[in-house]
Amino acid sequence: MIAFIPLFIFLIFHLGSGIYFFFIGTDNPLRQISPVVCLLPALFFAISRKTDKIQHNIDTVIEGMGNKNTLTMCLIFLFSGAFSSVSQSIGSADTVANLILNFLPARLLLPGLFLASAFISTAIGTSMGVVALMVPIAVNLAKSGAFDLEIGTATVVGGAVFGDNLSMISDTTIASVSSQDATIKDKFQVNSKVAFIASIITLIYLVITAGSTRIVTISNLDYLSIIKVIPYISLIVMALFEVTTLVTITVNIIIAGILGIAFSDYSIIQFSNDIYRGFKKVNEIVMFALFIGGLSNIMYKQGQKTLHKLIDESSITKTKAEFLIAGIASMFTILVANNTIAILLSGSIAKRLAKKHNIAPYRSAYLLDVFACSTKGILPYGSQLLLAGSIASVSPISLSTQVHYCFILAVVTIGEIIINSRKEKGHATVT
Repeated sequence: MIAFIPLFIFLIFHLGSGIYFFFIGTDNPLRQISPVVCLLPALFFAISRKTDKIQHNIDTVIEGMGNKNTLTMCLIFLFSGAFSSVSQSIGSADTVANLILNFLPARLLLPGLFLASAFISTAIGTSMGVVALMVPIAVNLAKSGAFDLEIGTATVVGGAVFGDNLSMISDTTIASVSSQDATIKDKFQVNSKVAFIASIITLIYLVITAGSTRIVTISNLDYLSIIKVIPYISLIVMALFEVTTLVTITVNIIIAGILGIAFSDYSIIQFSNDIYRGFKKVNEIVMFALFIGGLSNIMYKQGQKTLHKLIDESSITKTKAEFLIAGIASMFTILVANNTIAILLSGSIAKRLAKKHNIAPYRSAYLLDVFACSTKGILPYGSQLLLAGSIASVSPISLSTQVHYCFILAVVTIGEIIINSRKEKGHATVT
């Protein structure tokens, strides 16, 4: 197990710095030192562990960084960042928010807030931008007496997690699919079922718990701006038709730019600047993906015999293996407080488990994504709740118990694992 010491080194630096900054009262403690920097000592240890093979170890790290899946993942991250930046710059996210929330009776504002957050996060592939956009709206509604501030803020986070988990351009989707050699369409099909069931249950709960029936106006809506939603719809449609992900994102970046230039005060210069700004926005996760690709490769090469022995000699059932994949994703998310990084760290283990127990790649990808996202959404020290709590001036701890969608999503997914297991047993018996 010496080969996996680099992973513990990373966790010690990442968590240790977070704990230190937490106790001295620094906001967002886990973000004070970049996880990329925390990864460097782990890489150094892995490379220098066998001094007589340093050049060989460096070549092994570079081989992992240059892996096709790693580079493809990085390109998708970059173009997803560009799409998110351009679509937000032309006002698409604000349009969606207004479309869903404008002139709703207060009894439907909580469900409307969830729907708006879920749609926008699915479209732009990120939860943090949605939290930053929608929490101020929730705060204003709470001040008007539409609902309690904490439940409104937590509802936004729940909707944001919906898209973070399900979006075809989300970091977590890209990471989970790439790490398991799965396809986005297959992962989306099974993931969407549990996500939609969980969201319906959440919506019903929000409707029942809402008390007031006042009419609250969010803002005036320019109906000409509705066409700015087209890039989001086009993105989803193209992905469903299995158009290559990079092509899909690139085409919709162009569509968003053209719509912005044609229907708003948006120039070609700003369009180009927004693309580059989107690239810069994701540079940390791109660098982390490259480094973790290299680190995973050298850890795998140095410890593959031990890892293979542990997994290959395991006598657990297929269902228990799926629960183990879910548990690993949750555990790493709790440790690093970042769902994408957790998926990247646990991906190789999950892939080996899936192969050993004949679990389809799309299922292991879906389980990694669901449990990493649902766990992150309820972490009081996770970025989503920290940002939401900061904007709304409420405690992230008090918010964590009210992000109902995350709890419901985890329960529904557990139910799906059990039902799927029984179906497979039934088919095996018939056969």
